[in-house]
Amino acid sequence: MSAATADTGACPYVVGEDLARFSDEQARAWLGLLHAHRALTRELDAALDARYGLSLSGLEVLGRLAEQPDRQQRLTQLATASGLTLSRVSRLIGDLERRGLVERRPCPEDARAINAWLTDAGRALAREAQASHAADVQRRVFDRLDDEHLRALGEAFELLVPFTA
Repeated sequence: MSAATADTGACPYVVGEDLARFSDEQARAWLGLLHAHRALTRELDAALDARYGLSLSGLEVLGRLAEQPDRQQRLTQLATASGLTLSRVSRLIGDLERRGLVERRPCPEDARAINAWLTDAGRALAREAQASHAADVQRRVFDRLDDEHLRALGEAFELLVPFTA
């Protein structure tokens, strides 16, 4: 425990005398998670934007469309699958549509719904951007972790938020 936290019982995450405290170990883990997420997201987002004019969310939407057998999906399903709001997905689709990467099409099963359809240009860009993004993730994350760290990190995150594909 540092001298500053030993005197006050405070941790670097919380300010104020009447607030709950984390132990130094908890604060290190929590702040590490927040800082790593923020820094990696910014770096990866900036790299995608500079190379392809895409955000991480934009790449995810293109990838989700690419994995569909007919390269299309309802906007509501895209929102649910990606964890984004329907409004955010709609704006992303609008941006991608203006670039000729997707098209909005009526849903054949429900005339009230709209599908996003991935164009050939969108599919080509998604493939190229995903390959570049995977290389960036490899370099920025996986190359820095040995097998033991990677296994522990995966297990810890699985305990916090179980992943289902």
